[in-house]
Amino acid sequence: MYSPVKVLDALRYRRWVISHDEQDSHELFHVLTQTLDEDTARYPRVVSLFDTDTLENSDVEYQSEKHALSRTKGLLPVLPHREMEQPFRGLLASQMECQKCGFRNPIKYDAFDSLSLNLPSISMGALTLERMLQRYISEETVHDIECIGCSKNRKPVVKTTFKKKLTIGKLPKCLCIHIQRTSWLDNGMQMKRYDSVTFPQTLHMDGFVYSKSATKDRKQGLVGGRDDCVFSFQNQSASSGVNLLRALNYDCTTQSGLHIRKPSYNSTSDINHNSPEGAMSYKLSSVIVHLGDVFTGHFICYRRSPQTVQGTRQNERWLCCSDSSVTPCTLDDVLSSEAYMLLYERM
Repeated sequence: MYSPVKVLDALRYRRWVISHDEQDSHELFHVLTQTLDEDTARYPRVVSLFDTDTLENSDVEYQSEKHALSRTKGLLPVLPHREMEQPFRGLLASQMECQKCGFRNPIKYDAFDSLSLNLPSISMGALTLERMLQRYISEETVHDIECIGCSKNRKPVVKTTFKKKLTIGKLPKCLCIHIQRTSWLDNGMQMKRYDSVTFPQTLHMDGFVYSKSATKDRKQGLVGGRDDCVFSFQNQSASSGVNLLRALNYDCTTQSGLHIRKPSYNSTSDINHNSPEGAMSYKLSSVIVHLGDVFTGHFICYRRSPQTVQGTRQNERWLCCSDSSVTPCTLDDVLSSEAYMLLYERM
């Protein structure tokens, strides 16, 4: 069994203030991912001690003056890349579309390490994880936005209503889903939500991402869900976001834009629409549950037994971890739990 003491000591060494009071598991998750991000950055802010041997080497290469100079006007050494793909890192794709003239802003990409899903303010009956994901990518109306299309040759600039469309641009290897169970009352008090959310052992993300596909209707824009919708740049210049993806080799085969739905051919690019068959399916790896109220409580974790993580087993085993106590449990115990965080691994 691994002890978290060394992990906490490493975080404190990196100047994270972690007291002995109760902490939130989702906040700790982002502390870990941010720290890993800083330690594995391609161009670190501060030279790492791992680079000491490289700097002491008399044969070290230096960058040319036109690329970089230090504050003392000296040449900077070329250090080895310490880049590492973060397993929880994905991309969200969003686009704004004018409801008056149909002008669309370039697609914007934002990185994420977890998806935080809000429970509906009003009870909507039985809640499922798929339904909450659908709400997450639903369209949003935004008012008083300056529209380039409506403002052509006009002064002052015209402000109109836009529709903001969101979908998942790139799926991570490991998908972390956070169910926000804290809500605020009208009097400013916090309250914990105990809503039951049904989640599957196998999660299919096909309906929540965009894919490259040639569809007849090219006017509907970029959306999630099951509809056959498409976004294309054929009649306008490519956006900086698309160029960025091409530069990162996320979408090296796209010529006319990003589209929705899965292609009929196989490819090996990292972007969703070029993923091989089955690459959008995830298998439940662990579930984190919070016991208690909004002020105090205890976290427990359901996780797969290490013997069943790699490969397929006829008798899959689950474990319930509570501090140093680890006991066997059933899959029914896991699926009926009041999930706070869900962690899925790509199949």
